[in-house]
Amino acid sequence: MEILHFYRNNVGVHDPLFVRALVIADATGKSVALVTGDFLGAGCDEIRTRVREKTGVDEVWFSASHTHSGRWLVSTPTPGRLYTDELEWDELTEKGPIAERPEELQWNNGVHQAIDEIVAEAQRHMVPVDLRAGRAAAQVGFNRRLAAADGSIYMGVNRDGPVVPWVNVLSAHARDTGKPIAIYFEHAAHPVTVPHGSNLVSADFPGAAVRRIRKHLGDDVIALFGQGCNGDINSFPLRSTHADADAVGHKLGEAVLQAMEQSNVLKSTKLKLKTVVTELPTRPLPPLELVESLLRDNRGDARRLKQLGKIKTILLRGGTPPSRRFEVHGVMIGEEWCLVGLNYELFAQIELWVAKVAPFRWTMVNSLTNGGRAYLGDDEALALGPKGGYEAGSLPSWSGHETMSPSLGSPAVGCEAIVKKAIVELWS
Repeated sequence: MEILHFYRNNVGVHDPLFVRALVIADATGKSVALVTGDFLGAGCDEIRTRVREKTGVDEVWFSASHTHSGRWLVSTPTPGRLYTDELEWDELTEKGPIAERPEELQWNNGVHQAIDEIVAEAQRHMVPVDLRAGRAAAQVGFNRRLAAADGSIYMGVNRDGPVVPWVNVLSAHARDTGKPIAIYFEHAAHPVTVPHGSNLVSADFPGAAVRRIRKHLGDDVIALFGQGCNGDINSFPLRSTHADADAVGHKLGEAVLQAMEQSNVLKSTKLKLKTVVTELPTRPLPPLELVESLLRDNRGDARRLKQLGKIKTILLRGGTPPSRRFEVHGVMIGEEWCLVGLNYELFAQIELWVAKVAPFRWTMVNSLTNGGRAYLGDDEALALGPKGGYEAGSLPSWSGHETMSPSLGSPAVGCEAIVKKAIVELWS
């Protein structure tokens, strides 16, 4: 199977990919399974439902590291449903149903089974613990959005742009020995240090960070990486060497160990879980005259013509483009600690905002959680329209990631306020 993304043949493994699980329960029995995986992304509705039914946990989070040297995990095909991801792109299904690709179906089903098994195993090995929260300075990447002379956005190293300059850590320590059992750590940066010319599978810098942590604390410690608000952050150096990815991960792992050393025990013992679901509108479709012009200009591109045909049909019917399902998930421990999960790739500004306004001493934010198919820029980026760059651009520019999405365009200006309102609802 190919490595994504960029698409390239897979000829071997530089370092293995993992799924990992941490199950937390309070004295009342309320429980949550935090599952992480070395995937570009994942369709998560089926995973969450199945694990809840099989294990009895109250809630399941599935967070993808977003390594660009791995695979996309799709939902399991069932009779009558060839494509079962809750958010589907044509480009992910061009090869036909996964059921018709035996090697991919075998791998995909094997991963699903592994997720079920590790959550059940985590449940069997639960022991009383003290939870500790900490934060340490860390930066393994840079903001990647730069403005050209005409105001259009392109990718580069923006040393003055916003980043999340820390790593957040939640560690579980056996109450009888004080020994760490599991460390859940979060930092915001695309795992793109591995070169796109490499044909070897890799977890990129998050995998190297895990190896550094386990080398120091022991191989019996489970270290789980949760991706932060990385939508506008690339790891550095970009697409260079596997050795650089290992060095970047080593640096992050050292910061995790430092955060653990200066962490504080959470005194609260009550676990609260909450999910807020809302809809994000899509920006208005381009006028019909522009669509007709684009249809003429792109006669040799079948995929663009297909997308433009969908847009034209809606315009002729006087309709509006499809909205997006947006989910915010919260795991809160008393009034001390909160983990916010978001199902899109959001910009670093959102994580910085959460750290500033949330009524908790400690906060963590995961993007690409319980879904995560695409980018969600802030209003400033979305307001640029065609000049918004890869993460936020719109037609007539084809460079925007969402121009080919099922919603037929990027999110609308005003979505930032909807996102923030949904996050605040977690604790209001």
